[in-house]
Amino acid sequence: MHVIAVTNQKGGVGKTTTALAIAAELALGGQRVLAVDLDPQGNLGMGLGVAEDDGASAYEVLSERSTLAEASRSVPAPGLERLKLVPAGPRLARAESELVGQIGFDELLKRALAAHGEADVAVLDCPPSLGALTINAVGAADLVVSPVQCEFFSARGVVKLVEIVELVRNRRNPDLRFLVVPTLYDKRNNICRAVLAELRRSFGHEVAQTTVGIDTRVRESQAKGLPVGLYAPRCRAAKSYRDLADEVRARLTREVRHAQAA
Repeated sequence: MHVIAVTNQKGGVGKTTTALAIAAELALGGQRVLAVDLDPQGNLGMGLGVAEDDGASAYEVLSERSTLAEASRSVPAPGLERLKLVPAGPRLARAESELVGQIGFDELLKRALAAHGEADVAVLDCPPSLGALTINAVGAADLVVSPVQCEFFSARGVVKLVEIVELVRNRRNPDLRFLVVPTLYDKRNNICRAVLAELRRSFGHEVAQTTVGIDTRVRESQAKGLPVGLYAPRCRAAKSYRDLADEVRARLTREVRHAQAA
């Protein structure tokens, strides 16, 4: 199973929207997808139309009281029968303080995913921080996807995440991939164009070819509890996220070929 962690410590950059869209597009493409909501705000579940309940959730998985299969929910949207969700749950906010200090706390999610044989891909939506939950996700990932709004403060925030990715590469997973996704891009704005150019200079091939622009249909789709690709499949954002899903799929495929060659 491939694991994709979607993360950025800065909020409001399209992180959950990106995680939701990638998960939905991969499922629509025929893969069995497990979406895991690691953000205590629970927006991934809301974006998929899954109501919050008192059942097992990501918290119970991380505290080793439940398996991913036991905590997963079906997604009601038509066409997404191959997509399952592990919701954040009302107790997940406690995990940050409870996990730190435990021996091997940073590998709890990795072990749970390794024991889960019911998905081809897992998409992890991380909280807007670099705490225990995000460290668990990055440590379990094959590919870290970081949505970055095309403005200077957001772009600067990627530096700390890169340090964590490099740490994981050096200590645990030398094949960990990293992909920066420019979001909320406005080609008419000089600052947006300058930030995008700087991202490409700084990160090279680790910047996605796809840029995601501003599109009001995204907010509408969130209110409806649907991925934008199902809510408004012809809008600009839906097309961009389909292209991004193709990029992600291609990068994971190249990773498999590289591993087989080695």
